Amino acid sequence: MKDLADRCLLARRKRWLRTRPVVAQRALSSERELLALEQRIGCALPSDLRAWLSIVGFCDIDDELSFRAEWFNAPDPGHLAGAVLFAQDILGRFYGFMPTDGRIVFFARSEPGHAVLATNFREFLQQLADRDFKVVDWVDSVELKPYQWNVDARSTRC
Repeated sequence: MKDLADRCLLARRKRWLRTRPVVAQRALSSERELLALEQRIGCALPSDLRAWLSIVGFCDIDDELSFRAEWFNAPDPGHLAGAVLFAQDILGRFYGFMPTDGRIVFFARSEPGHAVLATNFREFLQQLADRDFKVVDWVDSVELKPYQWNVDARSTRC
């Protein structure tokens, strides 16, 4: 994960008179904070997400995707009720992981829909970097599956 974190931290975006980092670090995460976060959400973080937070910390990626401790939450209703939210984009849409297998899931806000973006957090970051860190363009191009808020999470899989 360090190699991918370094790639992200070194990425720069051109501006009119200068460049700026694509990743704006906000707060580094200590081991104690990560353990408290895991206790609060009720499960272990995927190893790659945990490594990202240890290396990079909470951050913004290209002013489009925000990683904050307060985003970490588990939605109660619906067939993805086991998911843990970990990030939010500038349009208020959430990104989460499935503790059972580490898949990264996008949750639409304008309609009850979701999409699996990657099989794990490293793959998610790799795809994000390969797409020039444009998460909004990426998720706007994926086909959404309906999200059923009134379904028991044990009865369906995405």
